[in-house]
Amino acid sequence: MDKRIQDRRIRKTKKILRDTLIELMHEKKLEKITVKDLTERADLNRGTFYLHYSDIYDLMEKSENEALKEITQILSKINPKEFDKYNFANKQYTPLVELFEWFKDNISFGKALMGGHGNISFLDKINITVKSKLCIKQNKSEKNTVINNYFDSYIIFGFLGIIKQWFDSDASTPPEEMATIFLKIFLKELKTFE
Repeated sequence: MDKRIQDRRIRKTKKILRDTLIELMHEKKLEKITVKDLTERADLNRGTFYLHYSDIYDLMEKSENEALKEITQILSKINPKEFDKYNFANKQYTPLVELFEWFKDNISFGKALMGGHGNISFLDKINITVKSKLCIKQNKSEKNTVINNYFDSYIIFGFLGIIKQWFDSDASTPPEEMATIFLKIFLKELKTFE
């Protein structure tokens, strides 16, 4: 069999398993989901599941890691020092728009993880990822290190709060507008702490 066809089948199977897990997470907590529940809903046999994952938690962890990798790639394009320039010119900051587009494209995944049956460790991982890539490094003096650390957390959790509220509205506001909203909030809060 052609390796490309085989790779495509594997990707398709993994996507079905991930999507089915997310679907089930909207109904019950991760620890209550069994491989049997998942494979029956996905219409796959358990052997197929075990070819790719050791258990439900392995599937969840690998799905989270894949999502974090995609988010990290987008975050690497973002430079907070450019925010003011784009805001002043009243232009869209494309990497922020791309980030909100990613969240919109993955809304079911995000809602499942940020919802009542979600995985709090994923929020911690996003916090660390965003902080490492988007940490605000503008005019920070050493004597304000404590304030700066809290400010970074404030902005990151504010960003996650915006995403959560946006998910709760089924992402009814376009990603371009969400990027502008975040940019304006970020710059307003940054000026407060300068």
